Order: sequence, then C-alpha cells, then structure tokens
Amino acid sequence: MINSKNTVVFSGVDLDTPLRRENVNFNRLVMFWNGETPGGSYFVLKLRIKFPGEDWEPWAKLGTWGREISSKTLSPRGKKFRVAIDTLIAEESCEAFELGVEAEPGNNGEKPLMYLVGATFWNEEDILPPIESVWTGEIPVPQRSQMVQESSDRRVICSPTCLAMVMEYYGKDFPTLEVAAGVFDNGPGIYGNWSFNTALAGIMGFPAVVHRLSGIGEAREWLAAGTPLIASIAYQKGELTGAPQEKSNGHLVVLTGILQENGVEYVVTNDPAAPEEKTVRRLYPREEFERAWNRIAYILFSH
Repeated sequence: MINSKNTVVFSGVDLDTPLRRENVNFNRLVMFWNGETPGGSYFVLKLRIKFPGEDWEPWAKLGTWGREISSKTLSPRGKKFRVAIDTLIAEESCEAFELGVEAEPGNNGEKPLMYLVGATFWNEEDILPPIESVWTGEIPVPQRSQMVQESSDRRVICSPTCLAMVMEYYGKDFPTLEVAAGVFDNGPGIYGNWSFNTALAGIMGFPAVVHRLSGIGEAREWLAAGTPLIASIAYQKGELTGAPQEKSNGHLVVLTGILQENGVEYVVTNDPAAPEEKTVRRLYPREEFERAWNRIAYILFSH
C-alpha cells in the first residue's frame, strides 16, 4: 500500500482518534477511505487543517457516505479554504491536517467498519522531482465505452466506466451502470467524485486510493508492476490528438501503457468516451497527455 511523501494511508483505523499528519506543506488535499456499511449504516467524513503559526481550523464536515444511503458531499468553506466536492483548496500553505470519521449505525444497529483512511496532498506551486523509468509495454485492460450504455447519463459516467474496466481486469465483472449508481454523489449530482469512486472499489473487493503522482515516470513504475491507473485529465480543442471528445473540463481514462512508435512516445489509454468499445483503446502523444493530466489517479489493488 502507498505511504509516500505526498500520500498517506492509515490502516487498522481507530475511529475514536483523529488521524494526524504534521510537518507537511500543502494547499491541496483529497481524502479517501475504504469500508463496509451494512444495513444502512454510514460514515461522516471530517477534515481540519492548520496554517503555520495559527490554531487548528474548525472541523469541516465533508459529507456522508454509505453503500445503502444517498451519499453526498457538502463542500464546506472556511476563512481561508474551501472544499470543491472532493478537493480541499487552501489560500495559503498548511503545515498539518487531521482526518476524522464518525460511524453511524444501521437500521438495526449494524456497525460500519472502516478498513483504511488516507489523503493525498500537495502544494500547487511545487514541482515534484521526476522518477526516471524507461519501461515500455501495455496492460490488457478490458475495454468499455460509456457511450453505449442505456442511460441518459452516459455522457457523464466516465469515472465509473473506468472503475468497471479496472475491476474487470482484476477479475470481477460488474455492470457499468451498477458501478455508476454506486459512486453517485447526491450532493452536486455527479459520478466523478474521486473519493466516492475509490470507496466503492473498496466495497467491491479492491482496496483503492487516490494518489497524486510525480509524473509519467512514476506511472511507468505502476504499469510495469501490472497496475493500471485511472487518470484525471482536462484539455481544450486541439490539445489531445485523437481524443473522442474534442475538449473536456474533466474526464477520466484508464492508463494502460507506454509505447514507442516511429520515434514518438505515446501514452496508451482506454478512453471510455469512445463511441463504441472497439475504439476505446487510444494512443495519445506523451507530451500532450502530460499537459492534460493533473497527475491525479485512482489506484486499485488486487488481493
């Protein structure tokens, strides 16, 4: 499991004790978790941060999450920060954070169980040192198109479609629309909440985290180990050659490989926006992909 400079995972979680990380430098943070919520039980997720030389900010309630409830994020605000669905955005650099989880019992007293809680955090002004890697290759991740789904929401379910592809790669074939229903965020009414997607993967049997990578070099290391990455990208018209959508303010693709062809390096993806499944596999010039990618990825682990 990840435990790096900018992503921390707490396992064997004691919900009575806040999970603290100090002596860090960040102005962005995404919380994630994996747990079981039987019988309508659920979790309340909280976060608080500390700016240098100041007291801790009040706890911010991020939202509620459970498999059998209408999970939702709340996007709270503070004096010097706001939470945009799944991402804390602070106006100044912070030096510490605490993650809090409250467990609410189910209809007949069922107790939810949390397996892991964590966060990936970074400073927008920092440039992470690249990881050098020369690996090339491709992982055979099954291809799915969101556009062939029989749903009026098919244009906005890229995230759960990617999640379904990776879970099928690991051996469990869930219907795409079932996965989409499981990740839906009833607060803003979206399917692309990063935290909710990894939470559902955990319930489906695949421990999962949100992680901000240093770049393509680190991605190569995961791919070389047989681990596909669900990558978040955004681009304008003409910025991503060969993309099925000419532009997107936020889209998810499965990163499956790195290849060299005719002296050009390409990032291989399964792009769920393709109009049919046979055209889901897409090769994007590495430089273009790197500009489009915010380096955020979902990483699922197979038992």
